[in-house]
Amino acid sequence: MIAPNIARLAGLSLLALAGMTVVAAAADQPATTGGYANLRNGPGTSYAVIDTLDPGTDIIVHACTGTWCAVTADGDNNGFVAKSLIDFDGAPDTSPAPAGDAEICFYQGPGFSDANFCVNPGDSDDNIPGSFNNAIESILISGGASIEVCTGPGMSGYCRTYDHSIKNLPPSLRDKITSYNADGGDSGDDTPPPDAPDDSINFTLN
Repeated sequence: MIAPNIARLAGLSLLALAGMTVVAAAADQPATTGGYANLRNGPGTSYAVIDTLDPGTDIIVHACTGTWCAVTADGDNNGFVAKSLIDFDGAPDTSPAPAGDAEICFYQGPGFSDANFCVNPGDSDDNIPGSFNNAIESILISGGASIEVCTGPGMSGYCRTYDHSIKNLPPSLRDKITSYNADGGDSGDDTPPPDAPDDSINFTLN
């Protein structure tokens, strides 16, 4: 299960100056599906469908990007659901989606926890500002985006590219990321037909 209690972003004014998109933080939150919803093994329509959830299915929402949420359904079925298909507190989420649904969110704690900031494809930073420099432990990737991260400034040092979420960075990158370059993206419309098949598979969040 994804770790709870995601803290609000520290140093918001500094990151706003850097042009970064902020994800509002929240603890685990009960919700329901507002219609038929695919539960996928990653935050994007390119990921495999684990299950198709009926309207009104109870879920626990752990963390969200602008368009995808990491959830648990039926007690122990972990995956990702399009945010537009989730009914929060009895009212469907009607907040506007960003221009593109591809998004990469950096977290200071493991399992997408603690302070966070988000960027979009095309964004880059040769020297991550403030308290996030050398202080990132997990990365949530949605919408088919990818991210190259490096331990040195200006994309130097040890670098690695991810095209999927990673809830525990390896020791070679954990608390060592100083620069990044984001790329990629796909559509976030993920409403399945009512008779969509159930392709349940075993799933472990990376």
